[in-house]
Amino acid sequence: MAVEFKSRFKRTFDLKKQNKQRMFIVLIFFLVSFFAVHFYSLHFSRYVYVKGYHIHHFYFGTAALFLGGILAILDNSQRRMKIAAALIGIGAGLFVDEIGLLLTCTSFDKTCAYIFPDTPDIVMIVAIIIIFFIALADSDLIALKNRIFFKKKR
Repeated sequence: MAVEFKSRFKRTFDLKKQNKQRMFIVLIFFLVSFFAVHFYSLHFSRYVYVKGYHIHHFYFGTAALFLGGILAILDNSQRRMKIAAALIGIGAGLFVDEIGLLLTCTSFDKTCAYIFPDTPDIVMIVAIIIIFFIALADSDLIALKNRIFFKKKR
């Protein structure tokens, strides 16, 4: 039974497959960017101001998500797809880092809290969703979805 589980685990998370590699890149860059920015924000707390406006790093995260998505749509080369995966991971990490700020900011008194007690839970949920997609990449379920929705043949 343990041997069967081990072989199934290896097949499920075989990082030699390109789709799984790209999702793994998203996961790694998501976690690294989140923890790096969170550490920097808590310990050094430098702000970026442009013409008197405080620019939060979730704007940079949104830009990275946008660029990664556009790059993934426009090009099929493996190198650029990996760059797109890295940009998407970085963008998600920067965005999730300020999720507490987005959820607690009010327009009445302009009070915002960067520290949000549910942030670790949100990070874990996003990481688990990415791991779920790593497991599903190149699976029969994805092939079935493609046949149903996009009328592709095997």
